[in-house]
Amino acid sequence: MPVPDFLCEPLTLYEIAEQYWDLKAYPTQYVFSLLASVSQDKLEKDKCTELSSAAGQEDWLNYSRRPRRTILEVLHDFHKSASRLTIEVAFELFSTIKPRSFSVASGPTRCGGSALQLLVAVVEYRTLLKEPRRGLASNWLASLAAGDTVYGWIKGGTFRFPDDKNIPLIMIGPGTGLAPFRSLLQERIAQNMASKETCHLFFGCRYKDKDFHCGEELEKMVEEGNLTLYCAFSRDQERKIYVQHKISEHARALWGLIIQDGGHVYISGSAKNMPDNVRGAFEDVFVEVGGSSPDGAKEELRQMERTGRLQVETW
Repeated sequence: MPVPDFLCEPLTLYEIAEQYWDLKAYPTQYVFSLLASVSQDKLEKDKCTELSSAAGQEDWLNYSRRPRRTILEVLHDFHKSASRLTIEVAFELFSTIKPRSFSVASGPTRCGGSALQLLVAVVEYRTLLKEPRRGLASNWLASLAAGDTVYGWIKGGTFRFPDDKNIPLIMIGPGTGLAPFRSLLQERIAQNMASKETCHLFFGCRYKDKDFHCGEELEKMVEEGNLTLYCAFSRDQERKIYVQHKISEHARALWGLIIQDGGHVYISGSAKNMPDNVRGAFEDVFVEVGGSSPDGAKEELRQMERTGRLQVETW
């Protein structure tokens, strides 16, 4: 990525702190070793030394990583040591803001080739600390006004979709994992290549009324015969329902789409638990409907992956 114009000229320390340093980063043990190296307060120096040591790793996890304590909060807690920071140590202490990748959520034909849309969830959650934790990039994007400038670039995604419009596409995209599939659906609809027989989307979120991203648009696609939609709203009933449960519920239909019609499977979204749970649900489809052994089902999915018929894009 080319260096942005605003970094190609001398900057004040305030500008660097505002635009370049990640002030919401979670400090590593190295940060505490730096604080210990400049501290002249015995109590703080000893504590920083402990938190930066191998023996103090569990204490570091409990103090810093698990509650998601930011670098600024750490400097506030160790304010006597922070007062001894030099410019050189500050540049060692603070990490730079890292680029964030977001899947394009709009089709180029629909947007005229001159604009694009992103689907970004604003990150905010609570830990044991008083102040809520807020995602740096998502909250910044949410604060922008129309006409503001955003620096970025476009790179190719990893998904590869077949040109044959008759090949069924089974898309698993809970939460913001919907983004690449919305882009695909918009483009296929614009090119008259979408149908409910070939476009199957499994979407999941907590609440239909709060988290159903692009819900009206997806329901319109269903009404117009361009999409078959399966939704899992995990908190709208006592028993939690996720996309893997919907896959199991429609196992026989999915088996036909994959085996008889040569369908492709795409998984997009959080890399935490969802991909393994979805993969497990498809293994069950192969076992319960196709009669495969558990090991055989795993191998069939691996073979689909090798041939591009199973693709995963998670973060």
